[in-house]
Amino acid sequence: MKTNNILKGLGLFFTLGLVLTSCSSDDKIGDSIYNTEEQPKTELDQWIFKSYTEPYNIDATYLWNESMGKPDKTLFPPKLSSVKPALQVVKKIWIDSYSEVGGEDFVKLIAPRQLHLIGSYNLNHNGTIVLGEAGGGARITLYNVDFVDYTDLEDVREFVHTIQHEYIHILNQSKPYDIVTWKALGEKLGGYTSNWYNQNDEDSNNLGFVTPYARLNSDEDFAETASFVLLSSKAELESFLSKVKSADGKAIIEQKIAIVEKYFLDQFSMDFFELRDAAERNTNDVINGNFEENQP
Repeated sequence: MKTNNILKGLGLFFTLGLVLTSCSSDDKIGDSIYNTEEQPKTELDQWIFKSYTEPYNIDATYLWNESMGKPDKTLFPPKLSSVKPALQVVKKIWIDSYSEVGGEDFVKLIAPRQLHLIGSYNLNHNGTIVLGEAGGGARITLYNVDFVDYTDLEDVREFVHTIQHEYIHILNQSKPYDIVTWKALGEKLGGYTSNWYNQNDEDSNNLGFVTPYARLNSDEDFAETASFVLLSSKAELESFLSKVKSADGKAIIEQKIAIVEKYFLDQFSMDFFELRDAAERNTNDVINGNFEENQP
């Protein structure tokens, strides 16, 4: 039968292949074709180890890694000159603020174990831009590292928004929030929608959401609400609330902020608005050129 003939042929070919392979190579068994020697650490690598890895057990990576790319996107690694400023700013506004209010060991105990930097923007096919993303709470990827103007308040806030938002998710994984109460508030007027990118700010605010993205689901709503407050001064938050035209929408946002405040106090013994004030001070330091973080 043809099947048997094919199998016999394959068996002969396979046997000859083994003979040829074994006879044509002088390589030692077990030798690797890859360079497995540890590469010397650069000055930047040493700074990352001292500022992130040693005190917080967080690895910060910036070299291109295909496994962390997107096959349908055009991405590129950051310029070496962009890496340290980005990490200084993240540490100043995120880690230093939480350490000041939550205690020196707070971020040491609850943190992503890797920050990965990408130089380019991550553009979606629907016209939205991904500023950052988390991988199971273990890694946070930050995009557009090459294009942040650290003298511009809105640029800095947009960049830091990612880490503030994603860190709230990590905190939620460690200690849950009252999702039943929260979801009821979210669905009271407009509800959640996968079409969040077609919503505008004003309509979303009037329905009780701080941003359109908060309308995706209750988890994103909680993280957006908390990070929105952390990125606003007291005066800016009051001004924002005063401009929400719907009294019901404003009341829902205020209730959500109160739940966030209670969450931080009950679950982490932390004053949420004190954390907001610390983040504001550290953000102002960045804008004024004081990049150098406080060493632990």
